[in-house]
Amino acid sequence: MSWFKRLFVSDETVPTQTAEVNSDSQLEVHQSSVLNDDASGAAIGVAFEHHEIHEGDHFFIQEVVDIPINNVFDMQWTTPNTTKWEHFTFKFDCESETEWWIYEGASISVAGSSITPRNNNRNSANASTAVVAQISNTSIANANADTPVAGATVIAHGISGAGKTAGVASRQSEIILKQNTIYCFRAVANTAGFVNFDVEWYEHTNL
Repeated sequence: MSWFKRLFVSDETVPTQTAEVNSDSQLEVHQSSVLNDDASGAAIGVAFEHHEIHEGDHFFIQEVVDIPINNVFDMQWTTPNTTKWEHFTFKFDCESETEWWIYEGASISVAGSSITPRNNNRNSANASTAVVAQISNTSIANANADTPVAGATVIAHGISGAGKTAGVASRQSEIILKQNTIYCFRAVANTAGFVNFDVEWYEHTNL
């Protein structure tokens, strides 16, 4: 007989009993704890990332940017030097052909305008550990002067829009961002147009 268990960390549990007939046709009774959601009191049966929304540890940034042809939009993202890691997903909607990169280990020479991450749970006062800014430039050369990526690692790259991928690029499987690291999320407009950025993440202390 095999058992599968997934552990959730929560402040509230209630004892329950489950019964199962084993391979010897004997009844086995097991005592366990069902974890309750703090907001509703219901037993947790949702995906873990949804549970993080209820806990106030899930955040998002949704922005739209009008990028002129050959111009560059960079999102500068700095993770904290702690083991509270950021579990990250993204979606880009592009009106026109746009090439994009995610660089890990970039640098910041000129900091952009600050972006405040929003908490999915609007009743929570928790703030994100991410430090995020945005900066626009008229060329790759100018962008690299402000946010150097020469020594960085490209962890994702693509072209969206103008029939390449129906104007959408997304990743549903989370990337756990490296602590104490600068990321650059870069978009270059091969054709002028609007780009919608939808980035979501939850923050969870690694055990």
